[in-house]
Amino acid sequence: MKMRRNAGRTLAMGAMAASLLLLGTGAANAATGTLEFSGNGERTLTNPKDGACYYVGKETPPWGSVGYRRITNHTDKKVTWYTADDCKGDGSAVAPGKTSEASGTWWPLVNIRYVKIG
Repeated sequence: MKMRRNAGRTLAMGAMAASLLLLGTGAANAATGTLEFSGNGERTLTNPKDGACYYVGKETPPWGSVGYRRITNHTDKKVTWYTADDCKGDGSAVAPGKTSEASGTWWPLVNIRYVKIG
């Protein structure tokens, strides 16, 4: 009888620990809030995954991929935007609550096509 009670407690404690672990990792894997893109239309990305690289450009014939002119970071994480494929090369960081703009002189040749969270 005593062994059954201990086994039940062990299972209950294990279930509680697993649920706390799952709840704890969800918040760490996503930025809370939105990213707003403007200039060349508008787009919003909500609760983007931390560490992920997102393509935000638009296919615009005949030029190919054209991105946005401006990004406003309404999340709780730093965001870096890129003009190159797959978040490679030099990027521009945007702190939470801040706005960043691609080159006013060279836009649409220089545009925000990819963003990486965190």
